[in-house]
Amino acid sequence: MDIEALNAEHGIDGILRFTEGRGGLTMIEIANAQATALISPYAGQVLAYRPADAADDLLFVGERAYFAEGKAIKGGIPICWPWFGADPEAKGRSAHGFVRAWPWQVLATESLADGATRVQLGIADAAETRAIWPQYFNLLVDIHVGATLSVALSTLNAGDRPFSITQGLHTYFKVGDASRVRVTGLDGCSYIDKAADGKDAVIRQEGQVAFEREVNRIYEDVPSVLTIVDPTLDRRIRIESEHSRTAVLWNPWVETAKAMDDLDDQDYRRFVCVETVNAASEVIEIQPAETYRLAARYAIEPL
Repeated sequence: MDIEALNAEHGIDGILRFTEGRGGLTMIEIANAQATALISPYAGQVLAYRPADAADDLLFVGERAYFAEGKAIKGGIPICWPWFGADPEAKGRSAHGFVRAWPWQVLATESLADGATRVQLGIADAAETRAIWPQYFNLLVDIHVGATLSVALSTLNAGDRPFSITQGLHTYFKVGDASRVRVTGLDGCSYIDKAADGKDAVIRQEGQVAFEREVNRIYEDVPSVLTIVDPTLDRRIRIESEHSRTAVLWNPWVETAKAMDDLDDQDYRRFVCVETVNAASEVIEIQPAETYRLAARYAIEPL
């Protein structure tokens, strides 16, 4: 990406600028009166967000994360699309779809009346995408950086026949110590336990969710608000979701983290993933000319 041209067309004096980041990837740096943020147009991914009055960033990105074309960046808010999890057709395509390792176009930037900053990125189908997934589409991500962080993913079916997707905002939240973190709002919900000895065991959640071993769960029929309680960082993280009735909770814990080249062996202590998704039984069918919008808003609150 031509950083000079991007700054000329989309830069906002004193608020938003394009720079060269890790691995030579282009980054969007935002610093307004309400918050700072870092966004990667490669992958359409928010990598950092910190309100002006916050002591710590909302998001986690590890020192060993890949910053290279063709690689997914582990951390921040990766976008999983047009499928969540393994390739649904078992064709050997990448897990979680292709857009988290794909260049997005910068479509718009603006300062909003409430003082927040908006960034819109997009991908339209082309021969390269249809070779992976043979559909006609326009995919947009709208990011609002203000006193809270909002991310909205919109899928337009630009073809003449319906198609189905699963998707997710695979958010990595920074925490002080994962073993002390609790997630509230899921009491009574059933979940598919992907880390259980019995394949995909279905279990009912009792009380708050704790992280004491590997957690890899798809919760169903979830409420629109979930909360991460982090006593080490003395804060709560409020997650408000729209058009999602499934949620994924993930932490790799000790052995799985050791097996991942893009995680430090101790990184599992530093994050938990609470993901706003359409996954498992929540398959979304989009008719021609229709748009489906998945969104989440994140707020840091004192404990």
